[in-house]
Amino acid sequence: MDCLESLMAQDFPRNQYEIIVVDGGSTDKTQEIVRKYPVELIIDKNGTIAHGRNIGIEVSRGKYVAFTDADCVVEKSWLKKLVENIEKCNKDVVAIGGPNLVFDDDPPISKVIGYMQETFFGSGGSPQSYRINIPRYVCSVPNCNAIYRKEILVKERYDNALNIGEDGELNFRLKKKGYKFLYLPNTIVWHHRPNSIKEFVKKMFLYGEAMTKITKKHKKVVRWYSILLPVSILALVFAYPITKLFPMAVYLYGLAIVAYLSALIISTVQVYRRYRSPFSLLTLILLPLQHFSYGFGFLRGILGRRYAKQWRCRIYGI
Repeated sequence: MDCLESLMAQDFPRNQYEIIVVDGGSTDKTQEIVRKYPVELIIDKNGTIAHGRNIGIEVSRGKYVAFTDADCVVEKSWLKKLVENIEKCNKDVVAIGGPNLVFDDDPPISKVIGYMQETFFGSGGSPQSYRINIPRYVCSVPNCNAIYRKEILVKERYDNALNIGEDGELNFRLKKKGYKFLYLPNTIVWHHRPNSIKEFVKKMFLYGEAMTKITKKHKKVVRWYSILLPVSILALVFAYPITKLFPMAVYLYGLAIVAYLSALIISTVQVYRRYRSPFSLLTLILLPLQHFSYGFGFLRGILGRRYAKQWRCRIYGI
């Protein structure tokens, strides 16, 4: 397992950190592989990802808790940089994270998805879109690449009901309490992206659905684009009656379409600059699919499966 190999090879005293693997009851050979390493394995068959993180925190013995995912590989100095920097920070900095980059040997579609989500239009301004060379405070840090102060996580636990988006929800609560998140561009994690359109669309749909749960829980907009995408879909569904009632709305629809296509082209150019491959043109397909899948996922969470299916049929004719 590449992830475990990278964690074992850290440029950090081995007797000063522990590796805890929480497995959600996988049926492949994950548990068999993990048992070959000097790490602690916890099997959490009935829990969510959030529940698994909470269990890992409970059994951990350190002052800090660092997170990454099974489909990631961390750089050799990853843990050292995270620990050194959080030690230097004020107590109001609850977590530090960094970029999760695309693997060089990933298939073209995975690379396009990775580079696409490094654009503002592809991520809504989340930390993974930051291509900067200086540290900065951000609104959140994804838990495929993050270190937290354990004392805070003991008090502010992950929401056990969440299987997706649990890190964003926790960070939202922490930010409301006045805590800060620091982004360090040199604490690098490589992260595999979906390698098929079907897998990608499903993942985006589930992200949108999960954001509904978070929005309902807090009764407010947690991420601005989580509302913009479903609202845009609704605007398309009701385009005909709206333009009949308000003829001037045709011009607004036209401006919106031009703005979207312009942003889509700019994002495609940005992907090409990173990838330098004709496959970059896949952005023109994948990015709209991402937006629609996420938006439909959000609508399904709000309205239920039946009405979301009806609206999908109205748009696609299926």
